[in-house]
Amino acid sequence: MQYLHEIPHIRSGMEHLLRNDRVFGGLGVKPENLAWSYTPGGYPSLVRIVVGQQVSTSAARSMWARFESGVGDVHPEKVMALSDEDLRGFGLSGQKIKYIRGLSEAIAAGTFDPDALNAMTDEAVHDSITALKGFGGWSAHMYLMFSLARPDIWPSGDLGIQEGLRCYLGLKKRPDEKRTLKEGKRFAPYRTAASVLLWYMASLKQPSPKTPEEGVLTSPEGRGKKK
Repeated sequence: MQYLHEIPHIRSGMEHLLRNDRVFGGLGVKPENLAWSYTPGGYPSLVRIVVGQQVSTSAARSMWARFESGVGDVHPEKVMALSDEDLRGFGLSGQKIKYIRGLSEAIAAGTFDPDALNAMTDEAVHDSITALKGFGGWSAHMYLMFSLARPDIWPSGDLGIQEGLRCYLGLKKRPDEKRTLKEGKRFAPYRTAASVLLWYMASLKQPSPKTPEEGVLTSPEGRGKKK
């Protein structure tokens, strides 16, 4: 498994913030302590994002393991050949099945190309992903961060980011998305690194904060909230 802090430009951002930001520097951590996993971009990563919507992180982890084990090589044609009953057997809801089929069909029809995202700007990637049924802004941000390792992504709608920012600013109440978006400007152009540090701060209240799969990543799309 590869981790986000092992990507040179992401690590550089973490080191900059830990060295120059008083709050982050006071955490007493190193990039190695921020073990958020990195998964190369492509179809499997997008499917995994769908799997992670609307369920707890532990359920998403279990569901993805069952899906990957049952499908083997996670490829559009292979997934499309499975029946809805087969997919439900992995724990997928009818809505998730619909979104995964929609993604698979878009790739098969040539209207969406995951490989083309690598050369796109952040904004173009966001627009391309959110044009897919079931993929909102949170999904696009997660892909930009954890599959494309873009250095300046700020998922202001993520509840974990908002909670981490509450800790960072010393607030009693969690800031809303509008304030979170505004406050994020202070971390540019290292907002991906800042996001990881804020997730870490939020997860300090958790018994075992480790990775996004085990920590505080929370999809607002899983709560009926879309951008």
